[in-house]
Amino acid sequence: MEPGVKTFTTCSADLEVSWETTYISGIETSIVSDIAKVEFMKILVSEYVLSTFRIGENGNYVDLLPEAYAIVFTLVNSLNLPGVETYLTMSSNLPEVPWGRAIRVNSVEEYYDLVKKSSEEFDGVVLIAPPRELTALSKLIGEKLIGPPSPLVDLLSDKYCTHVELERCGLRTPRTMLVRDPSGIDQGLLRDLNPPYVVKPSSLAGSECVYVAENVNEVLKYANLVARCDPGGKILVQEFISGFHGSISVIYGESGALLYSLNLQLISMDDSRIKYMGGILPVRNNRFVYEAELIVDKLFNCYPVLRGYIGLDVVWNKNGVFIVEANPRLTTSFIGMSEIYPRIGKLLLDSKFNREKIKETGRFLGDLSRDYAYYLVLSGKTSLNPDEKIIEFNNAKHVVLVGRTSSRETLISRVRELLFNKQLAYELEQAI
Repeated sequence: MEPGVKTFTTCSADLEVSWETTYISGIETSIVSDIAKVEFMKILVSEYVLSTFRIGENGNYVDLLPEAYAIVFTLVNSLNLPGVETYLTMSSNLPEVPWGRAIRVNSVEEYYDLVKKSSEEFDGVVLIAPPRELTALSKLIGEKLIGPPSPLVDLLSDKYCTHVELERCGLRTPRTMLVRDPSGIDQGLLRDLNPPYVVKPSSLAGSECVYVAENVNEVLKYANLVARCDPGGKILVQEFISGFHGSISVIYGESGALLYSLNLQLISMDDSRIKYMGGILPVRNNRFVYEAELIVDKLFNCYPVLRGYIGLDVVWNKNGVFIVEANPRLTTSFIGMSEIYPRIGKLLLDSKFNREKIKETGRFLGDLSRDYAYYLVLSGKTSLNPDEKIIEFNNAKHVVLVGRTSSRETLISRVRELLFNKQLAYELEQAI
């Protein structure tokens, strides 16, 4: 393949990504960077909330700290590989962390400057951030980004644009309506959607400010609340898809998906709000795993420049698998994947650098490990089983418990025990 430029027409703008041909060990490969095989590399792991934290100044992002911490330290430990030197960024307002190569950051301005310079000082950068910040930061890093290229990050960080693009790619999504002004909602168009409705921000991370409305009046009420959450004041109203809520985690390389997992999200309804409590992986239902693989391949065929990790929030029921939104960054499911597949850090680097030809023994996580992993966001510590651990961040009000088991029955029993006073949205036996 000759060097060149590919342009994809998207919902917001033309997506233009360049590539060039390089030869590694006699194998021709097309990659989205100019980094060839290296014997030693410096990698930067940078999570926005942990890097810019100032007491009392991070608004809605404060609640993301325990999960952010758990993802980051799972990642840096998975990248503890021969020939790899991994650094992470951390706010100077946070206590010492158990990692010797932490770069302290004193302000948001200093952080953006550090990220910009990282493209010169590091061989690769893994970014984790809320949508708005992820878009800006990925542009500063450019080709050193280990993940989807920055134009795709820009596209997939807007939930409405994501909806439009997924439909264009022939993937099933809930019917969706974009609202820019809560006081001017077209109730006629709204009634074309089938209730109940999901009302949520167009560019905010996690399940923050996500409401389920039973009727038009509730949509109008929640739209005003959501508008105050979204950085751009944009609101999405979607048809609520009944079924099992989960995600698809994928690592893409130059030839397509290298690894994927179908994961169950543990959610409950709390005063019309969707509350996320953790997850279980992998789901091994043959039909939905097959549909997940079709989605993974179809998305790559639509965007062959996809690289690195991407998470897709999905709902599955008797009608199939619907994609609700996309996350062009590491998600909480990475914690569980790493627990039962320790080579995931190496695979993430291979997806970017093609350090060696990857031998495919199967792409589905459930074929590579016989175990299940579970990762729960709990309000406090609890007694642990032998294959469990707690990841806690300073004095945060939540901790993340991670465990593994090879028994489906033990998995269901233990998760129920840990969430004893929480009402899950579905029966675990039916879900996994």
